[in-house]
Amino acid sequence: MSCGAGRKAFACVDDGNAYLEAGLVGLGVLWLPQYLARAHVERGELQRLFEGWHLDPMPLYLAFPPNRHVSAKLRVFIDWIVELMAPFAPASHRHGR
Repeated sequence: MSCGAGRKAFACVDDGNAYLEAGLVGLGVLWLPQYLARAHVERGELQRLFEGWHLDPMPLYLAFPPNRHVSAKLRVFIDWIVELMAPFAPASHRHGR
């Protein structure tokens, strides 16, 4: 099985939770976002490799029609996702609303 850039893989998934579970049962080395790995690293279930190596954060965008009123439900979702992701934002991108 081939998975990305011609690399051979035992399994290739497009679901972060399935990917995490594969790593937790010992199926290989994982490359995970901190929010998925943090608790497992703290409990000793996963071990961090390449301690001093970091990728630049990836932006997260929310798209909705600009010509429409932002509904209360959408506003709640926007506020929730911003709060959820705030601990993982680079310091230069953290700001109050």
